[in-house]
Amino acid sequence: MQPRRYVQQLKGTAGDTITVDPAASQPVATFKFENIEPKQGSGWCYAEKIRLYISIDVNQAGGAGVVIPPDQLYRCLASVKLTGSDFGQLYGPGDINGPALGLIAQVVSNRYALPFPLRDNIAAANGDTVATIPIDIPLAHRCFFKGHQTGIWNGFLRRDALLDVTLAAGTVLAAFSPGASFKTPCTVRAELVYTVEPEARPPVFWHWRTRSTPASDTKHVIKNLCQGNGITGVTGKGKIAFLAWLSNLAGLGGATSVDQITRVYPRDRGQGSHNLGTPFFGPSSFLYDFVEETRPMGIFGTGQGFAYPYQFGTQVNGSPNAATALFLPYFWPEVQGQQASKLQEWSGDYYIEHDYAAVPAALGQWLSLEQSYLTQQQEEFLMGERMGLPSSVFKAFPKVDRPLHQVENAAAAAQQQQKLRGIPKKARPVRAT
Repeated sequence: MQPRRYVQQLKGTAGDTITVDPAASQPVATFKFENIEPKQGSGWCYAEKIRLYISIDVNQAGGAGVVIPPDQLYRCLASVKLTGSDFGQLYGPGDINGPALGLIAQVVSNRYALPFPLRDNIAAANGDTVATIPIDIPLAHRCFFKGHQTGIWNGFLRRDALLDVTLAAGTVLAAFSPGASFKTPCTVRAELVYTVEPEARPPVFWHWRTRSTPASDTKHVIKNLCQGNGITGVTGKGKIAFLAWLSNLAGLGGATSVDQITRVYPRDRGQGSHNLGTPFFGPSSFLYDFVEETRPMGIFGTGQGFAYPYQFGTQVNGSPNAATALFLPYFWPEVQGQQASKLQEWSGDYYIEHDYAAVPAALGQWLSLEQSYLTQQQEEFLMGERMGLPSSVFKAFPKVDRPLHQVENAAAAAQQQQKLRGIPKKARPVRAT
């Protein structure tokens, strides 16, 4: 049974609904969390996601314009920034852009489902269309088994957290439809979706990150996976649930299209060099697996041949290695709910090698869903000083469904502890002796 769920509109620094001029030098809407509840009676409130409503007036140029499908509209969001003194910077301006958030992060975190159906295409004909774009910033992640337990206690946000929503330049849609733009006024609203639960949990900060690898590289070294850069009190080691190479479609910012990759070698995943040869090459096996597992979720509707992670409306027609794939996924959460204990633990750089039909001259872009473990000192500080659960009275234990089995040696004990790391915990009173 799902926990009790609530919504609370966030207060903007310029009103509940903020008007933003995309032509301004700083087209930013800022929201505060001072009006949210940290507790309801004896229940603890946990943030699941921040839902944004972005309303834009799209102007199509006559003659030169082309039909704009709805997955292109996420270009209007440049970046988000979420900061607070209790956790540092969970999302920074360079961590994820609007297309990566809208087309990948919100979908995967929501267990391979868009939070709301996409609108109709915007016609190529000259004219204005007002479009509202709902987009979620995940704080909890439903793609995990009992994913609501990865939510962040509202009290950490209420204390002094700020959310900055930065819109892109009004001409950003012209990269897809020549002459298209969106005009003033644009409006932004934000609300917090949260649950109320009886148990107290110290935080587990899962977050999405985009990283670049140098232009013209074929031996890609993805820097600082699971380091938790910007987050306060992390160990620099954690677990990773999703990793994908981004294409250059729909504003994602990648170097080229997926069909330019001919061989893959995910060394640090333990996968050997892989190339099926023409016409399938290296990416096909990963795309086949991803489409097979996620297709029942109906992410892009029921039209025959529509498949995720291909652009909206793409007729796949059995070919997995299409130029219209949004990304090449290397690993991803189990569709029915990922067990955190099964994930790869990592610290530092991650190596993946590609061969290309034509080596791209642009930066490679990689998107991951990861966490970095908190130090025991930081966990005890957040529990004691912020949640009112001092370590002299309360201890945190991993939430598992069954008692742990007895281990026979040090190696087995280490393996068991590795599986338990990163699992949400529950605070329990220490028995008096």
